[in-house]
Amino acid sequence: MTLVSDYSRYYQFLKFIINFVRMDYIAIDRFFLHYIRLSFFPCLAAFHFVATTHLLFNVMAEGDMVTFSFGTIWFSGSLQAFIKTITLIYYKEQFLVFFVAIEDIVKTQFDNAVDGIVKNILKENLTLTKICHISITVIFNATVCLLVYHGMCSPNEQPLGYYLPFFSWWGNFSFQLYGAWLILYTVLAGDFIFIALALFFRGELIVISEIILCFDDSNFARKNIHLLRMIYKMHLKVLQKLEAFQNVYYFLTFLQFISSFFLICLTTFMIRFNDIQAWAYAVLLCGLMQTFFLCLIGDILFEKASLISTSLYLTKWYEMKLEDQQRILIMIAMAQKPYGIKAAGLVDVSFYTFIEIIKLSVSYCAILFTVA
Repeated sequence: MTLVSDYSRYYQFLKFIINFVRMDYIAIDRFFLHYIRLSFFPCLAAFHFVATTHLLFNVMAEGDMVTFSFGTIWFSGSLQAFIKTITLIYYKEQFLVFFVAIEDIVKTQFDNAVDGIVKNILKENLTLTKICHISITVIFNATVCLLVYHGMCSPNEQPLGYYLPFFSWWGNFSFQLYGAWLILYTVLAGDFIFIALALFFRGELIVISEIILCFDDSNFARKNIHLLRMIYKMHLKVLQKLEAFQNVYYFLTFLQFISSFFLICLTTFMIRFNDIQAWAYAVLLCGLMQTFFLCLIGDILFEKASLISTSLYLTKWYEMKLEDQQRILIMIAMAQKPYGIKAAGLVDVSFYTFIEIIKLSVSYCAILFTVA
């Protein structure tokens, strides 16, 4: 199977995820029914969010910290599910533009001088994306299984812990079990799209940087000066895509930080305050993994975008024509601006932020432990 078909199959899968969340496979064009179809998954996530909020108010009055922590996990998960489904629905066209741009780059026939470098980077990038996706899928599925089992052992004997009046026990059980997997897979869908796009932009920045480094060789620069013009256009496009990517995930990354803070803080408190709970360790791992992937990817994007400036300085630019020197100067100027992800325009998505979230979570956990 060729690299082009590998990418095509994988991004068809990502398109399927978006279409499934939007329920685009149901052909309804009438105005009112069209919006009911689009709002189906967000409304379900919002309902579970309201139900778990009600559960939290009830158990807070009773002082049941185990059930409160358990409810907070589903509260956080349903909030994430709601925001991520809204993002996938609202920004579908932007995501499709990203996918088309990615497929165009994969299909581009580069010169023999750099084709091997580009193909290796793209292949490594797709493999890394699949590893990340498989890792979070396995761990998140195992965590939800543990949470559902714990919910079944609670006084209400329900997967999400709450109990809906006017419904039978089996009605509650079926609805909440469906809700648990709905929350899981909508959260995973949002994470899948984010990781796939961010890692491809990383790969594209590496491709640009590696080709630029080849211009350190005078013979290569003289024979392949046309590549510099192509790289100039690629660099301009990837910076535009990074800016659009930042706009899509402007608020979602901030929500992810808040959600992860509560998860890490409360599950750490649970582990210290109560007997060992397997589900608490699993949720703690999920919270750390989500935040780690987000911050690591943000750090990588910033680093790879900045690396282009260094690569340009190392070229034999002084041996080139004036027109090509001007292109390099423009690229250096563009690379000077920091490109990364900024959560709500307030917090840099970086490894430093990951450490700060852990420190803040542990500090508040210590306060909770002292008060309790």
